[in-house]
Amino acid sequence: MENTMETYVAKALEGYEQNYAGISEAIEKMEGQLAQMREHKEEMSIGIKEMKELLGLEEEDEQPKLRILDPEE
Repeated sequence: MENTMETYVAKALEGYEQNYAGISEAIEKMEGQLAQMREHKEEMSIGIKEMKELLGLEEEDEQPKLRILDPEE
C-alpha cells in the first residue's frame, strides 16, 4: 500500500514539475510579446500625435472626463 502511494505521489510530482516548466516558459514568452505590443502602442501614439499636428487637429482626450452635474443644468 505504501509503495503504491509513493508511486502515485512520484508521478504526480513529475506531472507538476513538467506543467510548472511549461507555464514558466509560456509566461516568459507572453511577457516578451507584451513588451513588443507596448512598444508598438507607443510608436502608434507618437504617429497619431504627429499626424494630428500635420492636419491641424486638436488633441482629443482618449477618455471623457467625469464631472458632477449641477441640478440646475
